[in-house]
Amino acid sequence: MLVNTTSFLLSHLRSTLSATANSTSAAFTSIKTSLGLVGAKSGLEKNKGSSASTSSASSSLSSSSPSSSNVSYSREVEMPKHEQYPSLQPWRGLDRRIKNYGYTMPISPNYTAPRHPIVLCHGLFGFDKMGPEGIPHLQIHYWSGIEKALTQLGAKVIVAGVPRTGAIKKRAEDLHRMLSASMEGVPVNFLAHSMGGLDCRYLISHIKDKNYHVQSLTTLSTPHRGSPMMDWFRDNLGVGLRDPTEEEAMRQLGEAARASRAAVQEASNVMQRLMENATEAMAGTTQAVDPFASPIGPLLSRLVPLLDTPAYRNLTTNYCQEVFNPNTPDDPSVKYYSYGASVKQMPIWAPLGFAWEIIKAKEGENDGLVSLSSARWGEYVETVECDHWDLNNRKRIKLGAGQKAFDAVELYMNVATRLYKEGY
Repeated sequence: MLVNTTSFLLSHLRSTLSATANSTSAAFTSIKTSLGLVGAKSGLEKNKGSSASTSSASSSLSSSSPSSSNVSYSREVEMPKHEQYPSLQPWRGLDRRIKNYGYTMPISPNYTAPRHPIVLCHGLFGFDKMGPEGIPHLQIHYWSGIEKALTQLGAKVIVAGVPRTGAIKKRAEDLHRMLSASMEGVPVNFLAHSMGGLDCRYLISHIKDKNYHVQSLTTLSTPHRGSPMMDWFRDNLGVGLRDPTEEEAMRQLGEAARASRAAVQEASNVMQRLMENATEAMAGTTQAVDPFASPIGPLLSRLVPLLDTPAYRNLTTNYCQEVFNPNTPDDPSVKYYSYGASVKQMPIWAPLGFAWEIIKAKEGENDGLVSLSSARWGEYVETVECDHWDLNNRKRIKLGAGQKAFDAVELYMNVATRLYKEGY
């Protein structure tokens, strides 16, 4: 009786130890398989061989683990790599991702609205919006998507509308009137595209009786030193000819800007009187350029007055470098930032292709209308890779190879965040 009992206990102990060993082996195999150290198939074969030498209960126990491991392994193979990390899955909707050790990992940018309102100032031929007031879906916005994004960020945004092709002085005065009526006592940040930056500089330097407070001016591809393309138009088409009367008035404003506030007002009045007689003064004082000495000269002589605008002469390199800049000193109480844009190559048949070639030959890298050297003013922040029209998020078909898509909204989000970090 004792012998039979002892034999039974030893047999039961051997079975228990064997089942435990097989279960432990299966668990290690499952872990290795999950880590990719051992294939799932080899793990199954090993466990099948081990289970043949045990009882049915221990066989069931030992075979359940590799089967489970096989299902888990197959599911991991089918899943995209970044989905192996459940904690990252809530961010799958983000567009921007970074490559890190072979995994596509989404990131969430941290943008912040500036402390003070933003005034968006458009460039040449710009506008605030066009279209029927009562049908918003038919309206075209100069700042397409940008105003909305800044507002959703939490910024207060004012979209300025000034004469599309007016002179810098006229545009600046209209901008001043608009802000005086709506922003009394409020600090503001100017955010200007193209010619809008020159309007803002004029306003800051020459309009002294402001009931609002300009904290900063950020310009995006503003031709601070003019554009060689406008020089080409002047020399070949006869538009944008220099007006010595206006230039003299500008010089007087410059002298006044370095003097007292009373002198500023006096010079402004002088400029107003001179501008009234500018048309008569143009007759005998323009540059010695004869764009009409060709078979189509008579036709051009009739068309040019219709095409010419005061803005053209304000955007030539001569005017900006010899007249405007020397007589428009920066205000030390205002922070000046600037961004430039460039495109490495642009086909000649693209809308800005010809202008890109003209500016490239004269000043190097450019965005199709403004060179990088001309865009620099104050603290230069960075150069973005896009053309001039991309900067206000203009929707159009790009022609030519190598024309990359550009996220203008992201640029303005970065500008807004930078203003916040700088205390504005």
